[in-house]
Amino acid sequence: MTGVTRACGCGEEQIPWMPARFGVLGAAALVTGVLVVMIAAGWALASVVWLARRRRTGPDPAEGDGLSFTWSEREP
Repeated sequence: MTGVTRACGCGEEQIPWMPARFGVLGAAALVTGVLVVMIAAGWALASVVWLARRRRTGPDPAEGDGLSFTWSEREP
């Protein structure tokens, strides 16, 4: 040894870099934020695809206006 003493495995070099840099709650908040952004991006992409298909094909007459419910006694 050259006179440098090493810790016995209880320093920052022993834990992952994200909790070491942001703290445990900061890392959890960052991961949660990334998940929320990914979910929002998925919803946005699905909405864009739905709108593009609806614009190209037009509204489905069987759907009605989407806000009403009709009861029918006949079987499909």
